[in-house]
Amino acid sequence: MMSGRDLLMLNDYEITRVENEKVQYILSLLKLVACSVAILCSILLLPDVANKVYETRETMVDDSLKIRVVANSNLEADQQFKNEVVENLQPIFVQIQKNEISGVDNDETYAQLATFVEKYYADANVKINIGENLIPPKLDETFFYPQSLYNSVVLTIGDGRGDNWWCSIFSNVCERSAEKEEAQEVEEEKKVKFIIWEWIKKLFD
Repeated sequence: MMSGRDLLMLNDYEITRVENEKVQYILSLLKLVACSVAILCSILLLPDVANKVYETRETMVDDSLKIRVVANSNLEADQQFKNEVVENLQPIFVQIQKNEISGVDNDETYAQLATFVEKYYADANVKINIGENLIPPKLDETFFYPQSLYNSVVLTIGDGRGDNWWCSIFSNVCERSAEKEEAQEVEEEKKVKFIIWEWIKKLFD
């Protein structure tokens, strides 16, 4: 025969179990409704998002001016020379960027570019092509640029068989590259300081 205490415990257990089932049922129902709403919103918004992505790509990727410098070969000396050319021409590249963003004609800046190349790299056989040029694919942090004909300024050093450097005006690839180099230098400096600090701590252990 069950005591009153046992009956009370049994009733408490049954009530708790029923309440838990109700809560689980309500939560499951809410999750189902939330998933259904999310799927419906995705279906409704997908065409609009796709159109916006396509429009952004058309205006910021395909139509943006590219600047490209191609090395003579992949030999270390040729790659270093390419990097030297890029570094020395950076002020002119920045001015081209500013003019493009402001809608200012770049004819004068292009003339400065040609004069600079002729003055300092006359023996390097550097060719400058401005207009529609075939550019290889490139992946940066924001966009993937497929191989295609792009409105561009291309400087080809010698045979132009080496790895190239290039940037896109509106996505600021050039500026991001400079920021990355600066960030790497800061990170390396932090690592050196950390190693020195750890070495000092060991001296006093």
